[in-house]
Amino acid sequence: MLLAVDTSGATSVAVVEEDGSVVRAASSDDPRGHAESIGPLLAEVLHGLDRAAITGVAVGVGPGPYTGLRVGMAAARAAALALGVPELPVLSHDALALAALEAGTGLPLVVVAVAKRRERFATVYRELDGAALPRRAGEPAVGADVVPEALPRAEGAVDAALLGRIAALRRTADVPLEPAEARYLRSPDVTLSTPKRVGS
Repeated sequence: MLLAVDTSGATSVAVVEEDGSVVRAASSDDPRGHAESIGPLLAEVLHGLDRAAITGVAVGVGPGPYTGLRVGMAAARAAALALGVPELPVLSHDALALAALEAGTGLPLVVVAVAKRRERFATVYRELDGAALPRRAGEPAVGADVVPEALPRAEGAVDAALLGRIAALRRTADVPLEPAEARYLRSPDVTLSTPKRVGS
């Protein structure tokens, strides 16, 4: 089984079998309450399960806001260390692309998410990878005018269960996973101020 975590938008966690079938799933719609939600949601999906049967932790690496992604990735890393299993990074937009394909949208398509500051995140998908899952045509982009108008759009909340299924299928097919690096795509809104130098 795989534990899956995503906080690129709201908070979503799940436990899935190696074939991608869902064992348990839980989520919170609050886009700002990641830190408050992640612990109880993880406890909910793991309650009563044989944790020794968990062989990896799939984690969404964005794109998404700085604070949200940090919470989810830190929680996933802590869980992987506690369980003694590897982290399996997946681009969060891959789950939205897969959901769109399963709903009948054909390729190519573009996954779109709100990025605040009147901007959007956009990732274009044009083909399938070696696990028959959507493969992006390039790196995600962020800005006011980054969405190709001619392509069908996939939007919505990321489902950690789909994220886990992607990680499981790619691992089985030996398709490389993402680097374990958050795709913030821009600096956090809040930054530390530079201390003033005090003259002698």
